[in-house]
Amino acid sequence: MMDNILRFFRHYGLSISVALTIFYLCMMPSNSTGLSLNISNIDKYVHFLMYFALSFCVSLNLYQEYTKYRSMTMVMWALVIPILFGGLIEVMQDKFTVSRSCDLYDLLADAIGAVLGFLFSAWYVPRHFKQNEN
Repeated sequence: MMDNILRFFRHYGLSISVALTIFYLCMMPSNSTGLSLNISNIDKYVHFLMYFALSFCVSLNLYQEYTKYRSMTMVMWALVIPILFGGLIEVMQDKFTVSRSCDLYDLLADAIGAVLGFLFSAWYVPRHFKQNEN
């Protein structure tokens, strides 16, 4: 049992770390960073980058475990689940935080980031990473 848990975290630790970081950043108070950048819609760019990274990392981890890019498993875990995760976080921000609210444009940025991260990884990962020997 413990070996299976350790194997899971060894193979998917990067994706789990990225997802937990996204969750933490999205649930913390919006003014707690102390940053004051005057870039229009910077939060949308941040959402895009976070979900691009999440989809890329999930794709990489799955590919290394012999999952093909055209498989339903890859599409579900590397594309659909990150988008649903973004939607869940938006709802949680609205219901469980004081300084944040649900923003459908954030969810749109999440979805665009996940789609482009998945497409980029489908091109990049097979060329630069090998699948693990089990």
